[in-house]
Amino acid sequence: MLIAISVIIGVSAAAAAVTGFGFNLVSAPLLTLIYPPRLVVVLTLLLGICASGLLVLRPEIRREAEWRVIRPLFLSSLAGMPAGVVLLMWGPARALKAAIATVTAAFAIVMLTRFRPRLGGGALETVAVGFLSGVLSTSTSLNGPPVALYLMARGFTKDRFRGTMIMYVFLATVTSVVLLAAGRTITAPTLVLAAETAPVLVLGFAAGVAVVHGLSDRHFEVTVLAFLVLVGLLGIGSALR
Repeated sequence: MLIAISVIIGVSAAAAAVTGFGFNLVSAPLLTLIYPPRLVVVLTLLLGICASGLLVLRPEIRREAEWRVIRPLFLSSLAGMPAGVVLLMWGPARALKAAIATVTAAFAIVMLTRFRPRLGGGALETVAVGFLSGVLSTSTSLNGPPVALYLMARGFTKDRFRGTMIMYVFLATVTSVVLLAAGRTITAPTLVLAAETAPVLVLGFAAGVAVVHGLSDRHFEVTVLAFLVLVGLLGIGSALR
C-alpha cells in the first residue's frame, strides 16, 4: 500500500516541478481510491506545503510573483476557508470524493480546450475567486483551479502566472493546514504518513526539475492534463458506485 502511495506522491511532485501546478490535482483524486477523502484532504495539504515550498525557494518564482494580485486573492480566500472546514468535517464522504474528482476533471478539460475568458480584474471578481478557492482549499485541498483560470483570464504571461500561482497556493495551503489543525482534523497517523512519504515527494520534485529543460512545456502540460481528465472521470465513477 505504501509503495502505491509513494508512486502517486512522487509522480505528483514531478508534475508540479515541471508545470508549476498540479501536485494536489494529481495526487488527491488518486489517493481517494485508497483512503477516505477526509484523510486525503489533510494529507495532500500537508504534503502540498512541501511541494509548493520547494517551488517558492526558487528565486525566479519569487521574482515573478505579482503581490498586487496575490494579496486580495489570499485575503478573500480566508473568508471561504471556514466554510470549507465545515464541509470537510460534516459533508458526506462520497460527496467529498465526487467533488475532488469533478473539480480535477473540469479544470483539466477547460485547460485542454484552451478556453480563456477575459476578465478585467475587478474587485468583485477577485473576491469571488478568492472566496471559492478558500472553500475548495479546506474541503477538497484543491485551491488552485479557480485562481489558475482567473490568472489566465487576466492574460498573465507564463512566468508571471507561475510565480503568482505558486506563491498564492503556498500561502493558502499553509493557512488551510493551520485552520484544520485548530479544528482538530489532523490526526497523528496522518502526520506519520505525511512524514513517511515526504522524502519521495522531494525525490519526485528533483526528478521533475532535472528533466524539465528537455521537455516541451506544452507537450508535457497536455499529457498531464489528459491524465487528470482520466483520473477525474475514474474518481467520479468510483464515487457514484
